[in-house]
Amino acid sequence: MSVRFDAAAYSPEADYEALDPTARDVLDCWFGTPGSDEYGKDQTRWFKRSDAFDAMLRERFGTSIEAALAHELNAWLATPLGSLALVIVLDQFTRNCHRRTARMYDGDAQAMSITRRLIEEGSDVLLPTVYHRAFAYIPFEHDETVEGQREGVRLYTLLEAQGLDPSYARSAVRHAQIVERFGRFPHRNALLGRLSSDEEIAFLREPGSSF
Repeated sequence: MSVRFDAAAYSPEADYEALDPTARDVLDCWFGTPGSDEYGKDQTRWFKRSDAFDAMLRERFGTSIEAALAHELNAWLATPLGSLALVIVLDQFTRNCHRRTARMYDGDAQAMSITRRLIEEGSDVLLPTVYHRAFAYIPFEHDETVEGQREGVRLYTLLEAQGLDPSYARSAVRHAQIVERFGRFPHRNALLGRLSSDEEIAFLREPGSSF
């Protein structure tokens, strides 16, 4: 599915109102409802480990994660906000709901495909805030290729100039440095059944080596 949107005619408000109710619920849960105090702002819950938050997401969206992984929610791809909602389910909810298991990464390939399509179509720039765009791009930060990591750094640097908190670009650089050095994220090795090199084992003893 490839759809190009006329930037002059596109309305995020109309897109949001026309979304599948579950897709709208995903966006509301993650970004806040449009018009709320938290909407369009950085949220501490996004990157803070919380068993309670993870449990809430499993209860509300566990079936949606499985449906997304089975390509049963691809109708959401018809619009920019629907596509973003699917990225959130595949890239973020998987990590929250399957924390410390290999299933954390099950949705990464699908999420990356959606992100690349958004950029190819020019739909990424139609998303309503820099934080919506930040999460549209986050599959690059999770990619284990040098090319993907470099693209993530480029995109987050652009967003920082548009008002995104600088911590996002710093995080992208840190992720890129690790993949440039090892060709992968060593902290995933144990979960994915990969053998770690001596250099990776030494690295994993360092603070900040895992995400």
